[in-house]
Amino acid sequence: MKKEITICPKCNRQLRNINAWHYCAEVSIDDLFADKSDEILLIFDELLQKVSTWDNVAVSATKNCVVFVKNKTFLVIKPMTKFLEIKFYSLEPIEDEDLYKCNAWNSKYEGNDTNRTSNNENRITKIE
Repeated sequence: MKKEITICPKCNRQLRNINAWHYCAEVSIDDLFADKSDEILLIFDELLQKVSTWDNVAVSATKNCVVFVKNKTFLVIKPMTKFLEIKFYSLEPIEDEDLYKCNAWNSKYEGNDTNRTSNNENRITKIE
């Protein structure tokens, strides 16, 4: 059974239900990347382009990150001064030498990649 998606009337974010906790303010993705390098923006654009081809994925910005949701949040990208902090969630542990760390988190695993702009073509290709 597919859950109905609700749109918050104040911030226009997609939510699983109207009472779901979220940062309720309209934030532009462009504003998050305003002071970031072109290289950081290019990496984000490549990730966004790849993930945007997947079905039923909602993308929204909070005060300091971009959130990708398909029923639940599965990817969070936080633009830092010199790199992108990328968190993603999986049901199984992820073994990959490019990962900064992978921790058990609730009933799933949280992978962290501090994408410091080296070897990005290989990293983006791995996102499938």
